This record gives sequence, C-alpha cells and structure tokens, in this order.
Amino acid sequence: MNRWNAFLVLIFLLPLPYGLVPDWAWTIAGVAVFTLLALELRGLLSEQSKLQLESPNIPIAFDRATVPLVLIWGVQFCALIQWYFFSLSPFDSLMSLPKGFFYAGLFTLALLMINTQKRTEQVVWAVVLAAGFQAMYGSVMTLTGLEYGLFIQKEHYKGVATGTYVNRNHLAGYLELAIALGVGLLLAQTADYKGSVRQRLRQFVRMLLSSKVLLRLLLAILVIALVLTRSRMGNTAFFASLMVTGAIALFMMRNKTKSTTILLGSLLIIDIAIVGTFFGVEKVAERLQSTSSQTESRDEVTRDTLKMFKSYPISGVGAGAFTHVYPVFKGDDVRTPLLYQHAHNDYAQFLAEFGLPASFALFVMVLWSLRWGISAMRQRNSQFYQGVGFACTMAIIAIGIHSMVDFNLQIPANAATFVLILALAAVARWTPHSSSRRSTSGRRRRRRKHGTSI
Repeated sequence: MNRWNAFLVLIFLLPLPYGLVPDWAWTIAGVAVFTLLALELRGLLSEQSKLQLESPNIPIAFDRATVPLVLIWGVQFCALIQWYFFSLSPFDSLMSLPKGFFYAGLFTLALLMINTQKRTEQVVWAVVLAAGFQAMYGSVMTLTGLEYGLFIQKEHYKGVATGTYVNRNHLAGYLELAIALGVGLLLAQTADYKGSVRQRLRQFVRMLLSSKVLLRLLLAILVIALVLTRSRMGNTAFFASLMVTGAIALFMMRNKTKSTTILLGSLLIIDIAIVGTFFGVEKVAERLQSTSSQTESRDEVTRDTLKMFKSYPISGVGAGAFTHVYPVFKGDDVRTPLLYQHAHNDYAQFLAEFGLPASFALFVMVLWSLRWGISAMRQRNSQFYQGVGFACTMAIIAIGIHSMVDFNLQIPANAATFVLILALAAVARWTPHSSSRRSTSGRRRRRRKHGTSI
C-alpha cells in the first residue's frame, strides 16, 4: 500500500473506534499520521535529490498556508510550555499534548499530500463513505432495535442513532462535516443540459450512470441518520449552515448555473419535507421546544467555565485539565452528581484551558480557512474547487454553530476531520486546476543545482 492509499484508509477509519475517544485509538492514529508525514517528507527530499532541484517540490497550498501552519504548531508549543509551568493538572496536560501534535501533524500532512483535483475528490469520498457507514450502521441499529455500538451493546442513547460513537451529538457533528463535503462535491459536478432533446436525454442517462447518483443517495442516507440522532443543535447547525452557505454561494459564486440553484433548493426541500417527514424530524422539533434553562444545565456549566477563564485569562488552567479543575468553579445550582469531562461549549473550554492568546490563534486559523473557502467560491474559475470551497465554508459554519452548545472539537475523530477540512480550504483556494501530480508552489522556476533550467 502506497502512502496516499494509507492516508485514505486512515481518514476512513478515524470515526470507527468510538470517535477515537479511547487513548489507544487516537494514539494509533497519531503514530500513523507522523509515520506518513515522515515518509512524505523523505519522498519529497528524495525527489529533490533525484531531479536536482533547488528546493523540495512543495504544493502551492502548503506554501500559501504558512500562517495557519505557524498558528497550529505555535499553539502546540504553547501547550508544551503551559504544561511545564502553568497547568493546574500537569498530568492531564501531559496526556493531551500528543493529541494536539496529532492534529497539527494531520493538518501538515493533508497540505502536503492533497495536491491535485483527483486526490481532493478521493479524500472527500473517503469522508463521505466513512460517514455513510456510520449512518447506515446507526440507522439499522435504531430501526431494528438491536442497539449495538462497536461490538458492544449500548448503555446510553438507546432509541437514537449513534453509529460507533457513544454520544448521538458527536455522530451528528461528524455527519454535519461529511454532508457539507458531499454537498460541495455535488456542486462541483453540476452541469446544465444543453442541445437537442436527444442530446439532453443522453446527458441525463450519463448522469444516472455516474457517481453523482450514488453521492446523492448517500447524502439522503446521511440526512436520515442525522435526523435519527435526534440531536437538536446537530440538525439546526446543518440546515442553518446549508442556508447561509447557499446564500453566500448564490451571491458570490462565479459562473453559477441554474442547476446550482435548483440543487441547493432541492437539498432543503427534499431533505426536510420528505426525509424529515418519514424519519421523524418532528421529534427533533419537540426536543427543541421542550428545551429550557430548567431542563438543561449547559448554560450554568458554560458560565462556570467562563469564570475559570477569567481566573486564568492568559495562561489558562492547562490543556486537558478541565475535568479536574471544573469542580472548584462549579456553581451550587449545578446539582448533578456526574463528573463533567467537558464544558458543553467548545469556545468556553478552549478559552479556559488554553488561555486567550492560544485560543485567539486557533480562532484566527479557522477564520483564515473560512476566508479561503469563501474566496474559492468567489475567485476560482474551476467549478470543482468552487464546490470544495462551498463544502469547507458550510462545514466551518456548521461546526461553529454546534460548538456553542456541545463539545465536538473535544472528540478526536471530529476534531481531526475538522482539521482536514481546514486544510481542504487552502487546497480549494490555491491548488491549480490541473491533473498534474507536480502542481507546486510555484511560480518559482525549477532549476538544477548548478543553475541549468529543467
């Protein structure tokens, strides 16, 4: 198996072992990432030596992503300093360090390896197919009443889809990201039917025999599973992100066709009116209506987490230290005997654990990628990369909404997939529209070491 196929297998397997939550699972994933990264760097250096290049053949997306790369690696080194000098729970911070380096390594690896349109499409399919497995497995378990997770009978969230995750909200978070990528890939393949009736019929038949139909069916399955999770904010984030990104696309996308508008409209109409009707979107609505400050303690936990941040605004309490530090700040009105391992608000938890400087760096990195996603829709002439830009924009907005009331970014598989999408935003914005394997950073001319042009 070559490096690229191993990378695709890794992306597909990320959510399988309980969303990589067990320590052994994300440790194996981290080792795989850094092994592939070492092999990829060795391959680039070997190519440089063989072709006698002045510098390694670095993809243009990697070259353009200097700021995000500095930010994500800078945060990891800040966490290292924080663990040694400032953490209130040094052991927990030490245990979380490899996880942070895993994310940074994956971001770097993705920028190095995803350097052509073909590879971009393949990695999107890897995520969509992985989510398709989660969706079908979770839906079958729910509809048949078998209620098994990964080879073990479920103890929690019976009657709702969880896939191989423990928590339905985290399956919903993964599905949001995958659906966004799938919708973007659909947009990348849209085409107007032109010519005579016979020609249009031929184009329609060709479409029916293409992977586009399979993709649309997979998206319907993913939406069914999302509804079956009964996740309130998961469903809200998906539909809100689709509408917001759709509006941005219709306003900003270059050379948009009628089929683009029809596709975006059909996604909302078909998925809400038909899929939702048959698979219980009204139950999600009932959960939303029954939500109140009396039935939820998330608001209070977020309040207490922000108190934690205000007590240590610069240094933070330490990456991974929330579980053992939160009881000190826990309000009297939070009466549950359960131990909170995470705040149900990613923004508050990042601020409390990492402090303002590191959290701000992560926030800037995400905004940088969001800007690239929107720019890809607005500035690229390639319909394919416009679609990928749409996907990244929708995914970032979806997880941004969901993170206000949940902790998807504390789940390694979801966080790793989100990091992959941030890298795809750079790919969508900067990768040349070419099938060449050697699309590089540049506008720089490749020369031999002795100055002879290649």
